[in-house]
Amino acid sequence: MARMKVLQLVAADRWTGAAATALQLTEALRAAGHECIFAYRPGRNLEERLRGLDWCRPALAKERTLGDVRAAVARVRALAAGCDVVHAHLPHDHLLARQALKGGAAPLVRGVHHLGHLRPDPFHRWLFRGTAGLGLANSAMLPALERLAALRGKPTRVLPVALEARFRPGLGRGATRERLGIPASAVVAGTIGKLDRGRGHDLFIHALAAAPGVWGMVIGKGPHLEALHALARRLGVSDRLAFPGYVEAGLEELYAAMDVFVFPAAGSDHAHRAIAEAAGCGVATLGADLPGVRDLVEPGVTGEVYPATDAAALAVLLAAWARDAARRAAAGRAAAAQAQARWTPAALAGAALALYAALAAPTA
Repeated sequence: MARMKVLQLVAADRWTGAAATALQLTEALRAAGHECIFAYRPGRNLEERLRGLDWCRPALAKERTLGDVRAAVARVRALAAGCDVVHAHLPHDHLLARQALKGGAAPLVRGVHHLGHLRPDPFHRWLFRGTAGLGLANSAMLPALERLAALRGKPTRVLPVALEARFRPGLGRGATRERLGIPASAVVAGTIGKLDRGRGHDLFIHALAAAPGVWGMVIGKGPHLEALHALARRLGVSDRLAFPGYVEAGLEELYAAMDVFVFPAAGSDHAHRAIAEAAGCGVATLGADLPGVRDLVEPGVTGEVYPATDAAALAVLLAAWARDAARRAAAGRAAAAQAQARWTPAALAGAALALYAALAAPTA
C-alpha cells in the first residue's frame, strides 16, 4: 500500500483505555512506514508520556462554550488537511471530526472501544451517519452493528491488541516476589485495574478466600482501595494478598510473578489489553465470560472462562489450577505463543490498513 497520512483523534488525557489503544495504533502505523498524527487532550499523564514527540498534538480540550466547540472543530479541520483517513476513537472526538470533515475529502473511521458506544439512540444514529468504516475492539461487537442502519454494509475490522516488546516470558520472578513479600513457592493469582466498584476486585477477593493457599495480587489504584483492604481483613486473606499499587514501568515484572492472571470485569476499553499483556509474559488467564474475552482466551488451551460475577466458579478454577503446575506451564507457553503470533504492532497495522483500503468515498 502507498504511504498514507492518517489522523488519530482521542478526546482523552490519560494513558489508559481508548487512549492507550489509539496510541498503540498510531505507533504501529508509523512503524509500518506511514505518516500518522495523534491528537489528544493535554493535562494529565498522557501528555507527560508524549512530551517532545512532534507527531503528538495536544489539540483537543474540554469545551465549555459554543465558541470552544467551534475552535475545536477548526483545529481538527486543520489537522485533517491532507490526510487520507481520519480515525476517531471516542464519541466526543467523533462528533468534532464529523463536523470538521463536512465537505472534506478524507473518510472518517470510528474506533469502537466499548459496546455501549453502539447504542441505537437518536444521537448515535446521527453520529454514525457518514462514517466510512469501523475498527472494533472485539468480535462480540459485530452483532450490535445491525441495530444501527447507518453502519450496515460498511467496512469493518476487529483491530487486535498490539503488545509492547517488554511483555515477554522469562522476566525476573523471584526478585519481584521477594519485594512484595510473597513466598517463592506460592501459587499467585493476580489481577489489574482501577480500584473502583464494579471492576471485579471484590469478587476476586471472595474467590481467593474460598481457595485456601492461593496468594493474590491486585495491581492498581483508586477510591475503593480501603474497602478492599477491609474486605480482605474480614475474609481472612490479608496475609496472602499483595497490593503493589499503580504501576507503569515494571508492570511486566508483576505479570511474571503470577502463576495465573484473573480477569473478573471489563474496563473502559473492551479490547481487554491486560489479558494479552499477561499472555505475552507467559501467564494463562482465568477470565469472566464477557464479550470479547474469548477473542483472547482459548478455554482449555491458554486458560479458562467462568460465568461473570460467579465468585464460587472462579474459586473452583483457582483451586484446580493451583494444584496442577503442569497445566499452568502448558497454558502459559500456549498463551505466550499466541501473543507472539497475533498481538503484534505489525498485525495491528495490517488490520487497520486493510480497513482503510476498503473505505468508500465520504458521504454526507
